[in-house]
Amino acid sequence: MNTQSTRANRLKISPRCIAHWGQVIPLLLTGCSHSPEYSIFGSFFPAWIFCSAGGLILAAGARAVVARSAVAEYLTAPVLLYLSTAVLFACVLWLLFYS
Repeated sequence: MNTQSTRANRLKISPRCIAHWGQVIPLLLTGCSHSPEYSIFGSFFPAWIFCSAGGLILAAGARAVVARSAVAEYLTAPVLLYLSTAVLFACVLWLLFYS
Protein backbone atom coordinates (compact mmCIF):
# COMPACT_ATOMS: atom_id res chain seq x y z
CA MET A 1 0.00 0.00 0.00
CA ASN A 2 1.23 3.46 -0.82
CA THR A 3 2.12 5.49 2.28
CA GLN A 4 1.36 8.83 0.60
CA SER A 5 -2.22 7.84 -0.18
CA THR A 6 -2.87 6.70 3.40
CA ARG A 7 -1.34 9.90 4.74
CA ALA A 8 -3.58 11.97 2.44
CA ASN A 9 -6.64 10.02 3.62
CA ARG A 10 -5.80 10.68 7.27
CA LEU A 11 -5.33 14.42 6.73
CA LYS A 12 -8.62 14.86 4.91
CA ILE A 13 -10.96 17.11 6.90
CA SER A 14 -14.64 16.73 6.26
CA PRO A 15 -16.82 19.75 5.51
CA ARG A 16 -18.99 18.75 8.46
CA CYS A 17 -16.01 19.11 10.80
CA ILE A 18 -15.15 22.52 9.36
CA ALA A 19 -18.77 23.67 9.78
CA HIS A 20 -18.79 22.42 13.36
CA TRP A 21 -15.63 24.32 14.30
CA GLY A 22 -16.89 27.34 12.39
CA GLN A 23 -19.78 27.48 14.85
CA VAL A 24 -17.82 26.66 18.00
CA ILE A 25 -14.87 29.05 17.63
CA PRO A 26 -16.95 32.29 17.62
CA LEU A 27 -18.67 31.13 20.80
CA LEU A 28 -15.29 30.69 22.47
CA LEU A 29 -14.16 34.15 21.41
CA THR A 30 -17.20 36.06 22.70
CA GLY A 31 -15.48 36.70 26.02
CA CYS A 32 -12.83 38.71 24.18
CA SER A 33 -15.30 41.18 22.73
CA HIS A 34 -15.01 43.79 25.49
CA SER A 35 -12.37 44.51 28.05
CA PRO A 36 -12.31 47.54 30.31
CA GLU A 37 -9.57 49.93 29.29
CA TYR A 38 -8.51 53.45 30.12
CA SER A 39 -6.96 56.12 27.94
CA ILE A 40 -3.87 57.61 29.58
CA PHE A 41 -2.05 60.20 27.45
CA GLY A 42 -3.59 58.69 24.32
CA SER A 43 -2.56 55.08 25.05
CA PHE A 44 -5.16 52.53 26.01
CA PHE A 45 -4.26 50.39 29.02
CA PRO A 46 -6.34 47.35 29.97
CA ALA A 47 -7.77 47.40 33.49
CA TRP A 48 -6.01 44.19 34.51
CA ILE A 49 -2.69 46.07 34.47
CA PHE A 50 -3.96 48.42 37.15
CA CYS A 51 -5.36 45.54 39.18
CA SER A 52 -2.08 43.63 39.02
CA ALA A 53 -0.08 46.73 39.98
CA GLY A 54 -2.44 47.33 42.89
CA GLY A 55 -2.10 43.68 43.89
CA LEU A 56 1.68 43.98 43.90
CA ILE A 57 1.55 47.12 46.04
CA LEU A 58 -0.85 45.49 48.50
CA ALA A 59 1.32 42.35 48.60
CA ALA A 60 4.36 44.50 49.40
CA GLY A 61 2.39 45.95 52.30
CA ALA A 62 1.43 42.46 53.43
CA ARG A 63 5.09 41.46 53.23
CA ALA A 64 6.02 44.34 55.52
CA VAL A 65 3.40 43.20 58.03
CA VAL A 66 4.57 39.57 57.85
CA ALA A 67 8.24 40.57 58.13
CA ARG A 68 7.57 42.42 61.39
CA SER A 69 5.69 39.53 62.93
CA ALA A 70 7.09 36.31 64.32
CA VAL A 71 5.43 34.35 61.52
CA ALA A 72 8.22 35.24 59.06
CA GLU A 73 10.65 32.86 60.76
CA TYR A 74 8.39 29.85 60.14
CA LEU A 75 7.67 30.39 56.45
CA THR A 76 9.09 27.58 54.35
CA ALA A 77 8.35 29.15 50.96
CA PRO A 78 7.89 32.90 51.41
CA VAL A 79 8.09 33.56 47.65
CA LEU A 80 4.98 31.45 47.10
CA LEU A 81 3.18 33.24 49.91
CA TYR A 82 3.93 36.68 48.51
CA LEU A 83 3.12 35.64 44.95
CA SER A 84 -0.20 34.15 46.00
CA THR A 85 -1.10 37.23 48.05
CA ALA A 86 -0.35 39.44 45.03
CA VAL A 87 -2.64 37.29 42.87
CA LEU A 88 -5.30 37.28 45.58
CA PHE A 89 -5.24 41.06 45.94
CA ALA A 90 -5.29 41.56 42.15
CA CYS A 91 -8.32 39.28 41.81
CA VAL A 92 -10.10 41.01 44.70
CA LEU A 93 -9.46 44.42 43.13
CA TRP A 94 -10.79 43.14 39.81
CA LEU A 95 -13.94 41.81 41.48
CA LEU A 96 -14.48 45.01 43.45
CA PHE A 97 -14.09 47.42 40.54
CA TYR A 98 -14.99 45.48 37.37
CA SER A 99 -17.43 42.78 38.40
